[in-house]
Amino acid sequence: MPKHSSIKELQKRIELAVSEGYSKVFCVIDMDNKKEGKEKTDYENLKRKYRKPVVKVKKGINCEVKFFETERCTELFFLYYFKYTTKEYICSDDVVKDLNKECGYIKEQKFFARHPLHQYFIKKGGSLDNAIANSERSCKSIETTERECTYSQLGNMIELLKKKKI
Repeated sequence: MPKHSSIKELQKRIELAVSEGYSKVFCVIDMDNKKEGKEKTDYENLKRKYRKPVVKVKKGINCEVKFFETERCTELFFLYYFKYTTKEYICSDDVVKDLNKECGYIKEQKFFARHPLHQYFIKKGGSLDNAIANSERSCKSIETTERECTYSQLGNMIELLKKKKI
C-alpha cells in the first residue's frame, strides 16, 4: 500500500541500501507534499546529497542514487496507461478519481492484493508503452513551458530498467 514516508525515513532506507552494497538505488517520489516549506527544503537537500555516487573504496561501495518524481502522485503514471493529460490536480484524490473513471482503480490494500496493477491496466485497455510515452511527453512539456504540474519521470525509470542500463 502506498504510504507517505518522511524524508528522514527515505534517507535511512537509502543509507541502508548503500551500506548493503547496492550499486543503484531508485527512489520513487510523489511531489504532492514537497512543493513548499520544510518538506521541499529537506527533499532538495537529500537530492543534493546524492547528486554524485556514494563511493567508499575501502568498503567496496559505489552506489548511484536516482530520484524519479511524479507530480502529483504515482497514480498519474497509472493514468498515463490510458490517456495523456496536463490537467492541474489540486490533490492526489483527484488523480485517483480520474484513474477510477478510466479503469475502476481503487486505492485500497484489498484492491492491490486482488489486482496486480500492470496486468489490471492492460486488461482494462491500458498500455505500458503509452504510459512511458505519455510520461516522457509530460517531462518534455515541463521543460518547454512554465507549467510545473502534472508530470511523471517514471517512464524514464522503466526505460532504464528495460534497457538494463542500471
